[in-house]
Amino acid sequence: MAHPVVWRGKTFFYPIGNTSAVCLTQDLCPTEKADVLLLGCGDPRHILYTVYTNSTGLQASRKLDFTCCDLESAVIARNVILFTLLADEGAAERAPQIWNIFFHFFLDKASHDLLISQCRKLVELSSDLDSWNNGPYGYFLRMCTGDTLAELRRLWELHVKTTTCSPSEAKAFESTYAADVKASKAKVERVVTASRAAGPLSMYAFEMAGDHYNIYWDTGICSAVPKRPSEMSHPNPTLAFSMVGDKFGVHYGTDPLCCFHLAEALAPAVGSTRHPDKCTLKDIVDVCKKQFSRWCASVSKVLGSQNPSSPSPLIIRCFVGDALSFCQALCYSRTAKSMSTPFPVAPWKIPCITFDPSAYGTSMQSPAPTTFNVIDTSNLLDHVGVLNLIAVTSPILQRTLSATLYTEGLASDSPEDTLAEQLCGDIATMGLLLGLIPACFVLQFTNRSNIHEHIMRGSQKTTQNHERLAWKLIGGAEKLLTDLDCPIDIPAEQLAGVFFNIYLNMFSHENVRRRLAMAKKSLSGIIHYHRRSFVEILSVVKRRVITDWDSTMNMLHDKIRNDRMLITGMNFYQELCCQLHLLGVFDVDWLSLPLPEVHRVERPFVFRNWKVLPKFLCVVLVVPRDRLQPLLPDLDEAGTPVLQCDLRGTATSNAFSAISTVFGTITTSGHGDGKTVVIKEDTTRRYGTSPLVVWFWVPTIVLVNERRLSVVLSLFSTPATCVFAMKRGLDLSIFHADLGDEQLVHILRQHPNAGPESPKEKNVQIGGRPMKTSGACTFVTLDKECKTPLTFTTRVDIVEPDMKASLTSGGTPVVNQVSMHSIAIVLGNKSLQFPFPLPIDAKKSKLRIARKSLYIEIILPLRLILGDTDSDMFPVIPHGGDLALWNMHRVNLDDCITFSIANKKALDWVNPQLFFMKSDRERRMPHGLNTGSTLLDVKLSLQCILRQASGLAEDKPALCYALRVKDEEEIFVMFYITNLRLDVGSHSMVADAWVMPSSPSFEKVEAFSKVSSHLRPSNMKMITMGIEERKAWQHLLVAATERCRTWEHKTNCEYRVQGAIPLTLEPDESPICSCGAGMGTESFVKKYPMLRPLAPYVTRAAISPLFALSYLEKVGSLEDNVASSTASTPAPAAMARNVCAACGKESGGSASLLICSRCKVVRYCSQGCQREDWKGHKKSCVAPSS
Repeated sequence: MAHPVVWRGKTFFYPIGNTSAVCLTQDLCPTEKADVLLLGCGDPRHILYTVYTNSTGLQASRKLDFTCCDLESAVIARNVILFTLLADEGAAERAPQIWNIFFHFFLDKASHDLLISQCRKLVELSSDLDSWNNGPYGYFLRMCTGDTLAELRRLWELHVKTTTCSPSEAKAFESTYAADVKASKAKVERVVTASRAAGPLSMYAFEMAGDHYNIYWDTGICSAVPKRPSEMSHPNPTLAFSMVGDKFGVHYGTDPLCCFHLAEALAPAVGSTRHPDKCTLKDIVDVCKKQFSRWCASVSKVLGSQNPSSPSPLIIRCFVGDALSFCQALCYSRTAKSMSTPFPVAPWKIPCITFDPSAYGTSMQSPAPTTFNVIDTSNLLDHVGVLNLIAVTSPILQRTLSATLYTEGLASDSPEDTLAEQLCGDIATMGLLLGLIPACFVLQFTNRSNIHEHIMRGSQKTTQNHERLAWKLIGGAEKLLTDLDCPIDIPAEQLAGVFFNIYLNMFSHENVRRRLAMAKKSLSGIIHYHRRSFVEILSVVKRRVITDWDSTMNMLHDKIRNDRMLITGMNFYQELCCQLHLLGVFDVDWLSLPLPEVHRVERPFVFRNWKVLPKFLCVVLVVPRDRLQPLLPDLDEAGTPVLQCDLRGTATSNAFSAISTVFGTITTSGHGDGKTVVIKEDTTRRYGTSPLVVWFWVPTIVLVNERRLSVVLSLFSTPATCVFAMKRGLDLSIFHADLGDEQLVHILRQHPNAGPESPKEKNVQIGGRPMKTSGACTFVTLDKECKTPLTFTTRVDIVEPDMKASLTSGGTPVVNQVSMHSIAIVLGNKSLQFPFPLPIDAKKSKLRIARKSLYIEIILPLRLILGDTDSDMFPVIPHGGDLALWNMHRVNLDDCITFSIANKKALDWVNPQLFFMKSDRERRMPHGLNTGSTLLDVKLSLQCILRQASGLAEDKPALCYALRVKDEEEIFVMFYITNLRLDVGSHSMVADAWVMPSSPSFEKVEAFSKVSSHLRPSNMKMITMGIEERKAWQHLLVAATERCRTWEHKTNCEYRVQGAIPLTLEPDESPICSCGAGMGTESFVKKYPMLRPLAPYVTRAAISPLFALSYLEKVGSLEDNVASSTASTPAPAAMARNVCAACGKESGGSASLLICSRCKVVRYCSQGCQREDWKGHKKSCVAPSS
């Protein structure tokens, strides 16, 4: 398994989501088919909302294919019940009962009868895959495996069984269920988690969220009335059976309000002046029910319009099992073209994943997807670690510009440090190695607000910070890039250094200082990685990086062998070497030696019947139930400790945490090197009577190098295991047996249950795409500590005749910046353009010219300075005949909630949202016409526009907003805002605007003359800016019109004809194409009838705030003086960690770095670095105000 095996004592059931619904297709092109993989899918709110948002406009033609994976079978069983109810006729009339079934703890008779009737129907249809596929729901609802269907059927049978038991059993079930509900409620006065679902209005939802939580858990129903109606008396059987057991085990934080968009109830509706604090809990609950009804109706409509002779436009596939195993199985099935895979369904289970041939078979006309352009990982990041997720998802993420991997998790303490800690390395470095990077990291802003997290932390004294990130293929923001798998080249010595840093960070819990820090902070010490996880990451990098791999690995091996920072590092050395071999990543040199040359003692007795000893063996340990049972209470008390096995001798102790576990009985056959073990799984697991069986791979040398060895099952030591250690001993042993005990220890050539044709382990794990060895390549140079990338180097062979002549005759090449990610090399009157995976600074480039050999080598420093962005920070990239957005998600403006601006007091929440557009660093910068940061300049203009449009500025909302450059008379764009709306999925406000760029058109001038009398200085807002900001706005206008597009680009679209996006950066020409001009302008004319003549020339645009990134720098420190004019130069993302602004060298403290004597902000490691950086730094170096 890719994740360590943990002992899960106290577990919970999560039937209902705890975050509001999002549109899963928001980063795809409007008509692009959506192959969506949901890992840890939970309830179906995201699917419902995605179908709803794709029900109108261009998106209505999109085909949606969802593959849903969850370890909890009860979650999938409930989801199937919901979808089948929505597919049945009369779903709209049964909407109240469907709501009850899905959200209530207790049901009325009508809802209960509907549920049981549906379960009976599902049991009848699910005898096998053929029966299901040929049934009434098989056309849109598919099971990925037969095991999934069998598990769901078991649960549906249990649901039905609650109605067929004896009266006494029914009464006992009801009383036990009610008692469990009462006991499960959180033992705190108020739980306000649901307030997050209100986004920017969450400050008004705290009290109602707390009230609803108490009502929900006291009554068992979602209501504003603190008393349960007498008819709601039937326990909801879908909540009574789960991995927790045959009991109610719903998590104590569950609240249905979390799933919805509460801002719709709180924001003042059009025509209303009501203040949000006048909103009642009944209003909130009613809005949630209306949203659920709308979403469900969209699903029913899609399914009801299905033509039996054509494929369904909506397909939902279900898999019950582990997310990491499922991804590996999908990759294996695709590359091996096999339905049977060697990956277990889940931890603590023996069966392996076998796909339904009728869905995944290669002979099928439209096989189920095994690669995806959307992968949503829910909050698995917190449970399995982000590196494990990237390792298994990157091979199955489609190589397209719009393909997106979503992660979300809860950070604590310092959000601005969390992502780098989770990645176990610098964000840019890890992005280069793994090929995936958060899109907003590159461009330094997001359209997704997390103001509710700041409000929660400020008012509720919580340290949590929920962050949702969209990861994309690195380099995809560049139009010139044609190969999204373009490899990188890193020197072997530096790559070994990077790997070693990752190694130390992944296993920092083995560092003594780290352990002490964990103990002081009372951290649980949740561990996500073992040596196999590390090797999985190496295998991903191996397929992407061009280098001398053997030299790299030999140097890494030496670093690990000589390391003394990890206290147990060498205890896991043998496991590391084993996993390197099994995954085909590298073989350490001593593995090539014959075994007689490396073992020091006679062959142990356990190998008496072995003819040939292989280099690696599988050790099986059987832990008798009577030895394990007394330990269960103490194990449960230890939280989620990691299990590991140790091989302990008189002089050695080797640990192995890449183990597999299952409860069951074993059957052995054969002997010696022909011995095999078959395990029969006990499905009652810890509640049964079978022993615990553990197995793991070891190098054979470990077994033959000691005369006497014991095999030990133990816990890995963390602060959370202290209590166990005090009770059971400091070695944290659970059970041990001598290696020679043939009843409890078995040494095998293959793992248990391996058939004669089982694939070898190393062939099982290596999947995905082969390493690139040719084509354009970027050479990466890192800093001295091998932590952060400093420069890209590329070699350009001059083959064009004119350029060759110019070079040989002494011509000097010129390097020009084309975009954030690309350069042009100009030689004579010819030029060559080259893209790079991350932003670069052409102004600081260095050239090495080989005139005889006819090549040029260009060295370019990376440009990852916070606040130092170019005007092209809003990329729109051609993609398969359409246009892809890099870091601005699409919105359907007509589905966004319009709010009223009639009452200023009702808009108290708008200013805080605008406040969080800027980081603390940006707020400290002097705010003039040019701040030194183009991004900040754009933010300030947006703040001004949105504040005025909201009616919160001194002047009333303007009829027209005009943008021009200072000292230039000509306006380069005018736009008109018809409505302010809420993009509830992203918790942000958005202006529904109509833009009219300047262009020399007689018709446009004539139309403007007809309305000029209505456009007076008193109702126009003039926004003045610098030239760089104007260019940025021209890029922004293209993205803003594209992100809300409801029309198709024409075949003669100017973007296609001219091959340029934007079309121009000249102030007197339009940067946007004419395809959307005059499209859907009814709302524009309705709002501004006097501007009707302009309707044919305006294009709709979605203009929303650009928010600072709380995972990169501090945001929202309200105690700071907002009006401070203290200057701050653009600072590296790691400035807070004390790095040299020139070379990136880190320091242990600020005292070891020189600080700029003028601005008192930027630091350098030497006077040489300070002199080198002065040319760029002096532009923004300002002394602090006194």
